[in-house]
Amino acid sequence: MSITKRSTHVGERVVAIFLLAGLFLVSGASALPCTAAGGIPVTPADDVSDRAEFLRSVGGTIHPGEYQTIQKSVPSGVRTIVVNLDWSEHQHSGTDSLTLTITPPGSTALGPYRDGADGRMDEKISLALSGSDSLPSGTWKFLIFGEDVPEEGTEYTLNVGY
Repeated sequence: MSITKRSTHVGERVVAIFLLAGLFLVSGASALPCTAAGGIPVTPADDVSDRAEFLRSVGGTIHPGEYQTIQKSVPSGVRTIVVNLDWSEHQHSGTDSLTLTITPPGSTALGPYRDGADGRMDEKISLALSGSDSLPSGTWKFLIFGEDVPEEGTEYTLNVGY
């Protein structure tokens, strides 16, 4: 093997290593906690879709380009809200895309969040919103958008608990 061919192979390997390292950094960064413009920290939550203590479970079907808003009343004194949007049980597993935007009362919107916002690509968005003080009480809005879904729609379940 000539020196030119050998250095080309080394160069290709170096580029491949940098690309792989970049992929790991980007996927890890998407799951990092962040504080949104409204000052409410948003962090990934455990997969909580099967927990019994959820106060609200809403199911529906969303179609391409459709928005659906679900409202949830949150009392004063709540420090953490756990939100789980799950569309993993539909027939087109791995292909559909929904987004979730959360709007606390009297605050700016948080999101939109997509699959992977919680560090997992599993057709679920599981987030915990918490504050050192109580979160805003009143009506919270959860906006679901059918970003990339089939014409017949995609079934989902939204669980909100505190």
